[in-house]
Amino acid sequence: MVIPMFNRVATIRRAVDSALAQSFRDIEVIVVDDASSDESVATVAAIDDPRLRLLRREQNGGASAARNTGVAASHGSLVAFLDSDDEWFPRKLEIQVAALETAPAHAGVSCTGVEMHLLDHAITRLQPLEDSSDWARRLAMDCDLSPGTTQLTRRAVFDAIGPLDETLPRFEDWDWLIRYTRTGPIVAVREPLARVYNRRARLGEVVERSAELLLAKHRAVFDALAPADRRKAVGDIWLQAVGTYAFEGKLGALLRPAAAAFAQRPLHTLGRLASGAAAVARGRLARAVKDRS
Repeated sequence: MVIPMFNRVATIRRAVDSALAQSFRDIEVIVVDDASSDESVATVAAIDDPRLRLLRREQNGGASAARNTGVAASHGSLVAFLDSDDEWFPRKLEIQVAALETAPAHAGVSCTGVEMHLLDHAITRLQPLEDSSDWARRLAMDCDLSPGTTQLTRRAVFDAIGPLDETLPRFEDWDWLIRYTRTGPIVAVREPLARVYNRRARLGEVVERSAELLLAKHRAVFDALAPADRRKAVGDIWLQAVGTYAFEGKLGALLRPAAAAFAQRPLHTLGRLASGAAAVARGRLARAVKDRS
């Protein structure tokens, strides 16, 4: 299994411990450090377990490059991903490996449900993963599989599909799964088997650029959707950039992706912008009341 790591001293021990504590014991845990500048490397190096390997990249290349480095260095017939700020439940691999090994041979990927922790909103919710009869359409509409932490893949699939796209600063796992669904289905394990700790990114320009690249790369996939589905899928991708810019307080910058989203679904986009503005106003009012008290 592969854990990409960049400046995760606060969470990497939790992630590695959850991997080493799996009931499925025959594993190698490869942590790929992507040129961290904090104590992440020392934290991993202090863990004494022969199944653990630490690889170091001299230059930061992003999550795709780190995962590709780990996949290339792995020896097993199956490859699992775990983000360095998430963790697995103890039987995650045991249950998922069994599901994948009993699936048809052309099914090369499995994902599971998650326990989602929305840190910005202090919300925790269970998100079971429902199966789909059309994974190509499902992935075009949204990537809700948390593949960075739940994806388990037959090693041979990477040889056939190729590595993750290192030119994508975000959405790289989404892109890879869209490519995969041209060849086979995803084995969905409904049960939440991982904890995902989600915090909104603070790099709106990165999300916006990634949206541009993803939509251009898979134009044929989105064009193949029914018109209403296409408008929803494309609009929602642009709204991810809008939400990130809004969270950063870069209201001028969000106008570009907001216009792109508006072109797809005008009323929905206006509603999202209005609800976002209301949330900002409530936050400011709450802070003002707190400051007075």
